[in-house]
Amino acid sequence: MTRGREAATVSGPTPYDPARTDQYQESTSDDVRPVAADEALTLASVLAQQAVLYGVPAVYQYASMCAQCAPDADGAPWSVNTLVHERSTARSDFRQFRVPNVDTVYSNAWLDLTDGPVTIELPDFGGRYYTLEFLDAHSNVSNVSARTHPDGPRRIMVIAPGQDDPGTARSSDVVSFPVSTPLMWLLMRIQVHGAPDDIDTVRTLQDSVVLTGPPPRSRSWPVLLREEVESSAAAFLTALDAVVAVNGVPVQDVSHVHQFRQLNVGPGTPKVGDLDEVVSRGADLGFTRAMSLLDTSRSRLGRRTASGWTRVLDKGAHGHNFVARAVMNFVGLGANVVEENCSYNTYVDSDGNALTALGGRTYEITFSEPPPAEAFWSVTLYEADTGWLYDAPGDVFSVGSTTSPDGVVSNPSRIMVGYTRPDDLDLLEFWLPAPPRPFFLVLRMYRPHEDAVTERWSPPPVESSRVPSPTGP
Repeated sequence: MTRGREAATVSGPTPYDPARTDQYQESTSDDVRPVAADEALTLASVLAQQAVLYGVPAVYQYASMCAQCAPDADGAPWSVNTLVHERSTARSDFRQFRVPNVDTVYSNAWLDLTDGPVTIELPDFGGRYYTLEFLDAHSNVSNVSARTHPDGPRRIMVIAPGQDDPGTARSSDVVSFPVSTPLMWLLMRIQVHGAPDDIDTVRTLQDSVVLTGPPPRSRSWPVLLREEVESSAAAFLTALDAVVAVNGVPVQDVSHVHQFRQLNVGPGTPKVGDLDEVVSRGADLGFTRAMSLLDTSRSRLGRRTASGWTRVLDKGAHGHNFVARAVMNFVGLGANVVEENCSYNTYVDSDGNALTALGGRTYEITFSEPPPAEAFWSVTLYEADTGWLYDAPGDVFSVGSTTSPDGVVSNPSRIMVGYTRPDDLDLLEFWLPAPPRPFFLVLRMYRPHEDAVTERWSPPPVESSRVPSPTGP
């Protein structure tokens, strides 16, 4: 899919095609496995760490698919190719994935294209922001939205690799939409305007989206949930093995993924549960190290600005940056491309101190002009240790621009962040409740202007406005 920015020069070694020579030949034998137990354990640990860093997006998405689509009984069909609608914006009990936005209502479906294409019929969204985000098995993203399809397609045919485009059998109003893998995650977002009854309009739009595909059927896929793949090397590798078997891997990743056969990941290998005791211990060790690396790297997801925020880079466009891709999906699944949703986050204030309302500390974010977003923008607060929304009083999870029923957009000039609501807020100042413990903020700009995409604009600083006192929360 063509992106809204010029492709940067790819760094790395100069590639060559070995098929042009007769020196390179594939081996038909399994790779060498160390004899000594300590060496076998070390190799397994290294490979497991690499497998986690490579496989987090695929495995976490697979676990999410299992949670939504796996049957209750053996032999029953999986609930794929079916849209599931959230009927309100995310709240503090939202657990489908971390760091959800609270500006749109989500709908999602897991598309199984192994038996043929899926067709999606869309209503007329008018001027309301919407996007259908398609994520392949490795979290690479493409969109159907007003940005990518200004004329608003009414019907989309989603086609998997290797499938013929049945163009001759369809009408001219159907847009062909090729995707990368047979299993795809469709994540739809529809903006909710400021009027109290606008949610009813959004629900009607959700119900007007019609998804038609091959009927679901029984599958032999292992059922593994998020809690299991986050805590068990065996569960993680089993899920990765299933993803590789169903979706394959990008051609440029084949050699990297091939080494995971030593962990029984890949077609024709025994089950992960059949690993010997030494290799299994090594896998556990590598898994633990990789998960620790991801956890401690959450704040490194981009480029630090002079004002203290971090601009999240290359969302949905990962290439071979497997660690960045893993950290991004560890923090939260479903990240969209920057051209659709440009975002910044910060765990610290402008002085570099961790954000927390402990001790009565409060913060101010002052906008001399609104963030450059064509659709709308928001600042949302999350718990630092989990990525979940803070259970805020009045369910105030976010502050940003709001759209009235007549299309008029209002923007706050200052956001006050703290545990207690200030008494002296004016009409253009808004309070964002914060917990008495570490938190982080995410600024999102939906359909950002060029100034945001090219980094000519950056957010104002998060300034501490009061020194903590022992009488605070």
